[in-house]
Amino acid sequence: MGTAAARRWDTGDIPARQQYEAWQHVLQNVYGAWEVVKPARPDFNAQMTHHAIGGFQIVDCICDPCAAKRTRAEINRDGRESLTIQLVLSGRETIAIDDKPIDLGAGDVLIWNSIRPMSFSVEERLHKISVTMPLARLRSWLPAGWHSIANSLPCVSPGATLLSSVIGSLSPAFLAGTLRNSDALTESVLGILVNVLGVDQKAEPVTLRGSQLLLVKDYIEANLGNPDLSLAMVAQAKRISVRYLHALFEDEGITVQQHIIRQRLMRCRRELEDPKMAGRTITDIAFSWGFQNATHFSRRFKAEFGVPPQDFRAEAAAGMRRRAAPVH
Repeated sequence: MGTAAARRWDTGDIPARQQYEAWQHVLQNVYGAWEVVKPARPDFNAQMTHHAIGGFQIVDCICDPCAAKRTRAEINRDGRESLTIQLVLSGRETIAIDDKPIDLGAGDVLIWNSIRPMSFSVEERLHKISVTMPLARLRSWLPAGWHSIANSLPCVSPGATLLSSVIGSLSPAFLAGTLRNSDALTESVLGILVNVLGVDQKAEPVTLRGSQLLLVKDYIEANLGNPDLSLAMVAQAKRISVRYLHALFEDEGITVQQHIIRQRLMRCRRELEDPKMAGRTITDIAFSWGFQNATHFSRRFKAEFGVPPQDFRAEAAAGMRRRAAPVH
């Protein structure tokens, strides 16, 4: 028995005056926070089919020329840490990662993560399929070299050919709802990616400071459920001073405590929109991720996501019912 099939979205179902706002909303809902540039053409058209289970998501997107960017501000706002493999089926797109341009055409593969600033500009009506997974899983596969993997594979390369075959075979079944083990899918796709890239797992980190920051984040992630998690506890575990811990986060544009709270809120958000967690109370979920006061959690959640947790959960459940409804 499969899971609910994918959700389909089309500008053709939306009044013309609302299409741009709707495009912004669906883009940010599916890919995270982006600063979207309003398309120059009034007859902008786009279609998207997407489905997610756990941290594994596949998106089939067709769109007219458009553009958007994801700066440090957007990265800090949504707190997502994901890895995406994108296969271009047709059209042309220019991507800039850390201000380095990458031109993509049919058959090319792009590999990007949500914690690096980037922008995109669709130059010619584009059709692409994107597979998104938790970035933490790539870190587990490549603890020393995940940050230095290639960002793109040209269509003529054996790696792009193999990934194209895998994505092309996997996406129809996943979008149809017949595949449901997100962990197995993540590990399978990452295993192929790592072999395609031929990454040297013994490669040294780019900087000692960057490596220390990643280790600190990994420790925080592993201990988010501990209500006693403190800056002193993190610093002691990583054998650094609290002062140096603060310094590690200076370039992130966020304090250590803000990072901890945001990560806890993100975990709570994921469980509040997970139908498998419907039997748990909001307070139980909040306390399981380290919050100790229900009122404080509710206030923090609304400040971060714009709605109280109970409203968010109700909206997520309503959206799930709409996605499960038959498409006519």
